[in-house]
Amino acid sequence: MPLRRRPDATIQVAIRVGMSLTAVRRDLSFLAHNFVSRFLHACDRPMVSDQEVTSTVDDSVSRGDSDAVTAPNSPISARDRRRQTLLFLCFSTTLAVVAGLWWYDYFETSAIIPEKGDPPGVRFEKLYQANLKGNDSKLHIEGFPVDDSMVSQIAELESLETLIIDEGIVTDEAIELIAKLPKLRQLRLRLSPIGDAGFQQLSNCESLWFLNLPHAACTSGGVASLKSLTKLRQLRLGSKNLDNRAANALTQIRSLRGIHLIGVPITDEGLKKIAAMPYLESLYLDDSAVTEAGWAWLFREYPHLHVHIDQYHHDRDPKAHDHRN
Repeated sequence: MPLRRRPDATIQVAIRVGMSLTAVRRDLSFLAHNFVSRFLHACDRPMVSDQEVTSTVDDSVSRGDSDAVTAPNSPISARDRRRQTLLFLCFSTTLAVVAGLWWYDYFETSAIIPEKGDPPGVRFEKLYQANLKGNDSKLHIEGFPVDDSMVSQIAELESLETLIIDEGIVTDEAIELIAKLPKLRQLRLRLSPIGDAGFQQLSNCESLWFLNLPHAACTSGGVASLKSLTKLRQLRLGSKNLDNRAANALTQIRSLRGIHLIGVPITDEGLKKIAAMPYLESLYLDDSAVTEAGWAWLFREYPHLHVHIDQYHHDRDPKAHDHRN
């Protein structure tokens, strides 16, 4: 989101621009005056005719002076002097015109103060109405904060399958409305501290396939409530209230294929419980408490798992590859 200048900062910018334009006008006026003076001085110098130059050169050659033709003080021909005079005249006239335009503020540009954008409520309403009219299956809200009052309108989007809210805070009270969306398959809420009560509401969203709550505030009890979601395949979760007991809660969600835990201190013991889940294919752990011995055990016993440790592959991972390619 672009930063907005405060009014006092904008005024300072306008003052600096005005001072810069004044300095440019002064410099242009000086240059124009200088060139006009040189032009008038050049016009006052006596001109030497082509005949005089020719005779001088001929006389020098006849006297055997071999360097006379290339002497640095050789007089300039009338044609070259006329050409030089025209160049001075054109250049000085151009400078004088430009300086005059600057002097009378022809090129003056005022400081532009960007218009204040629509408030979040208006921006949400526009996005909501467009989605409602188009009967779209995806709603991605970013660039402005969302609150519960806005989320309350989303319950009317019955065709919604994907809901992504990247800014603002959605609380447990609004989760109940989101969980009632009949076709919701993917839900991502960033910065929203969804607690156990919110997780209990989400357990009623039978169509949910991918749940992404990186800044939740749930405990292991809230995670365990998701066991009723038989279609849930992917879970990305972060909460400061989770510990190694989260492993027991996760094993109750038997439908999971992919698990990504953020900042959850899973130990070697917890890792063994998660790895034994019947349908697990992918395991991402960020800032866990697993030791090197635990990772060695995992890669030896479950080489088929796609594992990321702090967003990277472990050196022991037999499937390690460069994700930049």
